Amino acid sequence: MTGARVDGRYRLERLIARGGMADVYEARDERLERTVAVKIITNAAVAGFDVKAFANEAKTIARLSHPNVVAVFDQGVHEGLPYVVMEYVPGTTLRDLLNRRRRLRIDEAVELCVQVLDGLQAAHDAGLVHRDIKPENILLKNGGRGDRVKVVDFGLAEAVHGDRDTGGPLVATAAYVAPELVNGKPATTASDVYSTAILLYELLTGEVPFDGPDSGAVARRHVDEDVPTPQLKAPDVSDGLAELVTTAAARRPGARPVDAGAFLRRLQAVDVRPAKGSTGKVPRPTRVVQTTMVVDPPGTKRSWKALLTLGLIALLLVGVAAAGWWIGIGRYTATPSLLDQSRESVAAYAEEEGFEVDLVDGYSESVPVGGIISQEPGVGDRIRRGATITVVVSQGPERYQVPNLAGMTEDEARGELAAFSAEIEVEHEYSVDAKAGEVTRTDPTAGEEVKAGTPVTLYVSDGYPPNEVPDVVGLTEADARAAIETEGLPVGEVTRRTSDTIAEGLVIEQDPSPASPVGPENPVNLVISSGPEMIEVPDVVGMDLGEATDELEGLGFTVKTAQIWFSGTVFDQSIDGGTDAEKGAEIWLWAN
Repeated sequence: MTGARVDGRYRLERLIARGGMADVYEARDERLERTVAVKIITNAAVAGFDVKAFANEAKTIARLSHPNVVAVFDQGVHEGLPYVVMEYVPGTTLRDLLNRRRRLRIDEAVELCVQVLDGLQAAHDAGLVHRDIKPENILLKNGGRGDRVKVVDFGLAEAVHGDRDTGGPLVATAAYVAPELVNGKPATTASDVYSTAILLYELLTGEVPFDGPDSGAVARRHVDEDVPTPQLKAPDVSDGLAELVTTAAARRPGARPVDAGAFLRRLQAVDVRPAKGSTGKVPRPTRVVQTTMVVDPPGTKRSWKALLTLGLIALLLVGVAAAGWWIGIGRYTATPSLLDQSRESVAAYAEEEGFEVDLVDGYSESVPVGGIISQEPGVGDRIRRGATITVVVSQGPERYQVPNLAGMTEDEARGELAAFSAEIEVEHEYSVDAKAGEVTRTDPTAGEEVKAGTPVTLYVSDGYPPNEVPDVVGLTEADARAAIETEGLPVGEVTRRTSDTIAEGLVIEQDPSPASPVGPENPVNLVISSGPEMIEVPDVVGMDLGEATDELEGLGFTVKTAQIWFSGTVFDQSIDGGTDAEKGAEIWLWAN
């Protein structure tokens, strides 16, 4: 596409890089008159491409502003091919530098890694994961040291091939890929930490810890084997730096620094001075030196001093050659295979072969307990005679016991489960035993053995279950109490009140009202009928019939009358005066 004009402003001047999913061109931004890099997704990679996801990812990356991150200026689609416009960085890649020099000095390696982590930290703070840290994605800018390192291709592989929250297919370079990506887990900031640790290992030693022609087999080694200490390949690396590399390259994400910032702080704090007895300088390759010897023609008279000098030179050359042969070739041999040995036999076998062994425990789903999982250096690799071979001995399958989390808060339980990288799901349920927010149980149950990364469901209490208040109006007090307590509720205050309609001993009212949702700590208050109101009947004998009737009815009685004569004076009443009677009771009056 050289010569094409993209979006009417970016003139593609020359192809500068070609990859599996995209081509990169040096281009001229004719609107702003500056040189940029245009990355165009190829036809082969565009099938099933989510343009919207790509655009959103590019916008997120464009918000990054950091001297160690290649800036993104623009994005779009040209003739059906998505593209992104980036900062043009004149210089070379870290891969080109390693191809020339193989490994870097310790101080150079650490400084370069510090700049990479500084850029990654800015991305991690913005919620971005790179996912494919490798020398090819590290650009070395021409000029000063302060900002010479630029990280490129943040998140673009994910934008093309899968969502970063669900993992998507594995899009990473086998030599640097984090174990969780090989197992189909989503990429996290800890995944970038792992890849950066592998990068630092390569800068220090000149090679990656796992390599080979079969990328699938290489990727599986990240899952099955621990990254060895770089001191095996580079004895001048300090103990602190070597330990940090292996920690950051731990197989379990939870054992690594949580993100680039955490890795950076630990790298800046560690003592990176060369190990004792070494200079920290990278050994130069052996050079072939052409030596010219002047020999007099036959018959020329030689002095004994000249002959002696020539003899000494010859002896010196022979000695230098012999020493060079011993240092470069003679003291090295091929690493024997220890893979068919066991924990009990490997040390003796190695001693017979003239080597020492360093036993390291590891987990394996296929190698039985006590068997050998791997060795470093590998079988047939070049090794110094009498050197130490690191052997990983199987502890069997990696299994963890689910802890008893009942009574913990959700955050405390998550911290416990992080020890074996459990995938945590949370379900809520009511509980009469656990307070709201406390873990009630787990699935798998406490004590069960599981693999690392096994899904574990935390059941978290929402507190007491809600109860409905039963309808007890009209029931006897005893029946009402039984109904309330059956629902798990306490009976609260019980008061009594007269009632003209509800018989004595029955419930008149309740609080809360029927069907109200309450917890078991909420009491139900009752009002019990004490029957109709009792009123003292007045003595109305001798009173005028009409007056007597008004007085009794005013007190709430029902009055019936019978008149014999016509004077209208009460001479008798059916309920004697001074007697208590129910309000509303019927009273007969007789008058003459």
